[in-house]
Amino acid sequence: MTHFGTAVVVDPVWDVTPFSDRAMAVHLAILVVRDHDKHNESLEAICEFLDICVEYASSRDDLSQLLSGLRPMAVIADLEGEYQDGFHVMKMVANCDRLLPVMLLTSNDPALLGAVDAIQEVFGLRRVTTVTETSGIGVLVDFICHAARDAGMPRLMRV
Repeated sequence: MTHFGTAVVVDPVWDVTPFSDRAMAVHLAILVVRDHDKHNESLEAICEFLDICVEYASSRDDLSQLLSGLRPMAVIADLEGEYQDGFHVMKMVANCDRLLPVMLLTSNDPALLGAVDAIQEVFGLRRVTTVTETSGIGVLVDFICHAARDAGMPRLMRV
């Protein structure tokens, strides 16, 4: 696990080539689970530039069904969501695909960050990033680019 200021990134050693089973099954979309109607303009602009869809889901939606039906390349959720908090999102992701990158938006509460680490280990998740509002756009760009590359997006493949 690597700490970048207020961002925590876990980069496992795993092979996702453009022809792997995971890359072939993943839809080039990011699923955003949220409790409010506010759109993230930065996220949408980055994804539009990279030709990646942004799918929004209410935290009241059946996340298990959305994950299995949509097969997104990444999930972004609020750690302290009203109906489905980040811990529930992590559990649903683990049931669907433990390699799926997850970004959790959070306050900088050390107790919550410690709980994220523990839950991540319990569920066997491979890539969880926690960020605060002050983390900056660079963390979001890095997260999206890594998720797209790992999903087999040709423009972001290693050469």
